[in-house]
Amino acid sequence: MKTTTELKSSKRNDLQGIRGLAIISVLGFHFFPNQFPNGYLGVDQFFVLSGFLMCMLLTKSQKLPIFSFFTQFYIRRLKRILPLYFLFILCTITALYEFFPTSAILQNKMSAGKAVVFLSNRSPTENEDYFKKLSIALDLFTHTWSLSVEVQFYLLVPFIFLIGRLFKRSSRKRYYAAIAISSFIFHVSSPTSLAFNSVFARIWQFSIGMMAYFIANNRKSNAVLYNPLGTVEKEAEQLLEDNEVGKKSEESRRYFWLKNVVLVVSVMILLIPKEITPVGARVLITIFTALLIVLDVENVFLNSRFLIYIGDISYALYLIHWPIYAYSYESWYLKQSNTLVGVLVVALFISNLLIIDKDEINEQMKKPQKIKILPNRTFPRLDGVEPNMNLDDAKRLNTYWNINDNNAPQLTEPGCVTVPKKSGCEFKENGTEFKFAFLGSSYVPNHHKLIIQECRHRAKTISMYQATGCEPLAAPRKPVDNEGFTSWTVECAEQLKKFVDFIKETKPDYAFILTRWFAVAEPYENGPDNLNNDTIYLEMKSQLKKMLPNIKKKLFILDSFPRVKVKEIERIAEKMKEGKMTMAEINQDLYEPKQFEWGRHRHAELVKNECGSKCELIDYVDAFWNKTMNQFQYFDSNGFSFFTTGFHLSAHGLEYVRPIYKEICARL
Repeated sequence: MKTTTELKSSKRNDLQGIRGLAIISVLGFHFFPNQFPNGYLGVDQFFVLSGFLMCMLLTKSQKLPIFSFFTQFYIRRLKRILPLYFLFILCTITALYEFFPTSAILQNKMSAGKAVVFLSNRSPTENEDYFKKLSIALDLFTHTWSLSVEVQFYLLVPFIFLIGRLFKRSSRKRYYAAIAISSFIFHVSSPTSLAFNSVFARIWQFSIGMMAYFIANNRKSNAVLYNPLGTVEKEAEQLLEDNEVGKKSEESRRYFWLKNVVLVVSVMILLIPKEITPVGARVLITIFTALLIVLDVENVFLNSRFLIYIGDISYALYLIHWPIYAYSYESWYLKQSNTLVGVLVVALFISNLLIIDKDEINEQMKKPQKIKILPNRTFPRLDGVEPNMNLDDAKRLNTYWNINDNNAPQLTEPGCVTVPKKSGCEFKENGTEFKFAFLGSSYVPNHHKLIIQECRHRAKTISMYQATGCEPLAAPRKPVDNEGFTSWTVECAEQLKKFVDFIKETKPDYAFILTRWFAVAEPYENGPDNLNNDTIYLEMKSQLKKMLPNIKKKLFILDSFPRVKVKEIERIAEKMKEGKMTMAEINQDLYEPKQFEWGRHRHAELVKNECGSKCELIDYVDAFWNKTMNQFQYFDSNGFSFFTTGFHLSAHGLEYVRPIYKEICARL
């Protein structure tokens, strides 16, 4: 009988060291991406280790009845993951509401909703991608994508394992190799985002981990103990124990040196300050990690107490980077019964759902108010503003508009249906006169309901196409400084043709270009009087010539106006309530007074020289200019903001410009 000390000495602590190395490289990439550009490969190491561990657990359970085989596997896995994971989401959402700006809330609510059901790795929707492009908030749940991949793999791996058992030992290797090769082909042939996030594009790494287990297990004639693979699995306490410990054989010495070489190369790949081609680096780190697992020999570096400890707390570190508390909490719940942990998980899951949707729940619980409809219109106001509201109401509604932005149900017109072989979507209306088309950036969903309300009685169809951040007439030549984030418009050049194609497909009577202008408002190349030598103007001219023949009656173009400074928007009502600043003083910090004039000049010349009466500019400058203050006014005297922290017009701002569209629709 071996003593406890002897048993401990024969455990595979080096696997904990691999896990510790992986989490250190990932954290290095998160916090110092320029110094550790390849640190993300630590996640690939996690996947290999996970495949190894899953195969080990399933092998231990393979003789159980089929029902017990599945239930034991999933109970152990979910008991390990869910309590800390749901606690992390709950704490993060609570902190989001308390400490982060309102501009961060909507994006992170959507991300939390995906994270709580382990779908963080799916492709973003248009709205989610919009917030990513704006970079107006940090996504607090970005890193949960890898755990989503892993949990999705848990749904597949028991079936992969059971099918593999049907093959003889020699054929079984070919079976797992075929799975790995098929998945790898899918990985290299898929778009970058899909290859990175899809569980099917990652199965090859899990499979290599599973093959590493079979190889390591076959090399041992006796049972061995593996040290718990840290935060992933402490149930797997016993694997690969040597019954005899003698002098190192020649083979062991070769393995010892081979393992050192593989480790050094792996560390170099992970920590080298120069980015390596992702596919090649991913293949190397996956194979090298499998080799480190198979080569069961002592290694001072991987067996260091520091790396073993980091490996033990890697799951907690990865989730919340709060090791002491997280490790203590995890150690506590793992000792509890399955029933108690189940109750804890259900309570945390429900708490997460409630706090993620707390705003919607609060709205549902409020007593329904009778919506007043003014005599001269057949629909209620978009903003819900009443004459007797005060600054507290302004602060509440400003916050609501900032959080929900274009996603607010009050600004969404249902019924836009995607048409096969056509861009965008289409509303079928009851009018008999005209076909309308809206195209542009996220200002299209921002404005669409307002214009539909005013024009739909004359519309046969209303078509919409938007490309977030992009303009139909020109693509930016210079980086767009969008609150510090500069790379969100790189794909806009490709969208120019799509805007033209949309107009060709729909052939509207009236088209509305709705966008926030960046490219059109770039500095002149040769001064305002030499636009025929100006690249942006020439592109506008080219785009217009392609669109106009397919527009039967008129093109309306939203003209340039001063950009909003979002950091001050959410403090309007608060500053007014404090009473320390005048409206003019508050207002002067809300917008950028320069650059928009360049866009207005280009638009004016384009309409005058290239379009004539078939084009008309929609001018917000007159609407927002306050002659008394001699400046633009971006909120009203009651503190209600005309703009949101998402750079769009708020529901109140849309109501403010409604007369412009009411007049346009009346004279069509």
